[in-house]
Amino acid sequence: MARHTPSRRSRKGLVAVLAMLTASGIALTGCSATGSTDSAEPTKLSVWGWVPGLEDLVDDWNENNADIQVDFHRMTGDDGEKVKAAVDAGAGPDVVQLSTHDLPEYVIADRVQDISKYTGDVEGRFTESSWASVSFGDAVYGVPQGIGPAGMMYREDIFTKYGIEIPTTWDEYLEAARAIRAADPSVYIAGFSPSEIGQWMQEVWQAEGSWFGIDGDTWTVSVNSDENKLVAERWQQLLDEDLVAVTEMWTPEYWAQVNAGTLATISYAAWFPNLLAENAADTSGLWRIAPLPTNAGSDFAGESGGAANVVLKGAKNPEAAAKFASWINSAGETQDRLISVGGLFPSTLTGLESPELTSESEFYGGQVINEVFIEAARNTPDTWVDGPAFSTASAGITDGFAKVAVGEKTFVQVLDEVQAATIAALKDKGLNVKAGS
Repeated sequence: MARHTPSRRSRKGLVAVLAMLTASGIALTGCSATGSTDSAEPTKLSVWGWVPGLEDLVDDWNENNADIQVDFHRMTGDDGEKVKAAVDAGAGPDVVQLSTHDLPEYVIADRVQDISKYTGDVEGRFTESSWASVSFGDAVYGVPQGIGPAGMMYREDIFTKYGIEIPTTWDEYLEAARAIRAADPSVYIAGFSPSEIGQWMQEVWQAEGSWFGIDGDTWTVSVNSDENKLVAERWQQLLDEDLVAVTEMWTPEYWAQVNAGTLATISYAAWFPNLLAENAADTSGLWRIAPLPTNAGSDFAGESGGAANVVLKGAKNPEAAAKFASWINSAGETQDRLISVGGLFPSTLTGLESPELTSESEFYGGQVINEVFIEAARNTPDTWVDGPAFSTASAGITDGFAKVAVGEKTFVQVLDEVQAATIAALKDKGLNVKAGS
């Protein structure tokens, strides 16, 4: 099967979003907020983000930039939803870390500013695909902050103890799940976290699926496509056979399970290994990372998307905001720490050459773990398209999966319901929409 580069995938998503924004009559221009860094008083910026270690980088910035002082807020819980409400009410931070999946909706809702006049000198520092994810026509709505190719973290000691081969395909994964449960009923091959949409998305992406597409001047919605249902049927079987533990990620209970060796694998993006090491330090040396198991007849990898720092509508000094966002994400002195402390898989050309990206990891038994993610980034299909009702689709799926977890619905039933709801949401936005194949 042919391989596709991330740049092809991103251009496809860009074309779709750009066409739809134009078709819906949305102007691709930002607010004209003004401000200057020449004032005697320093410009003060409020910046929200979730990457580990950003506090230290902000301290470095503040020490060396007396004219632009940054107040950093670490995002947790429902802070993302709070940002939308705050911006719509005329408030909110100046800069926020945002999933690039949400950017089309922010553009349509006029929640972000075009910062293209301030970013011309940094565009060339980023990969083509990551820059395309924040650019619509001549407008730029953010600075990329990492991408998310997926891999499978696994407890080598558990597989070795029971003589089980590391699965390389999803069929082998199912057999390994059964073998683990038979050998030790206290251990599951993985956890099923109903609210963790990224884990679901990466497998749909791997299966060459998407939730959105473009057909002429019409959005297509494919939440319940064959590719989505392939993943649904896989997880339904794992859940029905009691091969996965229902557990919400990021909770104390979840990390207790991880530390106790209850979960034999965790499949997620390149930024997750650092968080695993932070929250399960006592299991150091027991974990390794392998490629995400593949689907039958395919060698494609998966991805859950990336993030960006965007300048919000209410920012009074977009030039200062763009200057800080560009520095923290692309300056030579920030790249190593974004990788080693922040756990980011870099979106900059400099970052991809950083020794930190190919260093051996003590926590993972001396493995050069990013070799797995580099290969995944090179081998992810170009089928994913972000749409302006991403939040509707993702919220519907996670809400529905909570009911799947307790046996009230099936995965396929949820996908069918969310398909209809997403189509309705796009119609409410005044967009042309139809069901995709």
